Amino acid sequence: MCHLILLMPVIGLIVFWIWPLSTALPVYLVILSLSGLVYFALTRAMHRPVVTGKEGLIGKSVDVIDMSGHSGHVRFQGEIWQAFSEDSLQKGNKATIVGVKGLTLRIGKEPDLSKQAPVLR
Repeated sequence: MCHLILLMPVIGLIVFWIWPLSTALPVYLVILSLSGLVYFALTRAMHRPVVTGKEGLIGKSVDVIDMSGHSGHVRFQGEIWQAFSEDSLQKGNKATIVGVKGLTLRIGKEPDLSKQAPVLR
């Protein structure tokens, strides 16, 4: 079905067999412009960033509930997740999700924005 939408300009050529040129040309130009709008919307949708699944979790902030060694639990959007971190984190710290493996989040320390140099433009 979705391939038929991509073939609209080709299928629209049938109007030239049905109607005279003075009627078929404006109808075909409308079909062509609608196809262009659909193609534009499709390409914009394909270039949007991922917002679901494990790819959508990366870069989000979490609250550390407990950490013993490098593993522990974090709260993300009201849910408690198992977590693994190579950084030393304490209860109450904020962390950032850097990866997902199964149902375990890989987390790291949140960067301290106050210590970063200002960006000059």
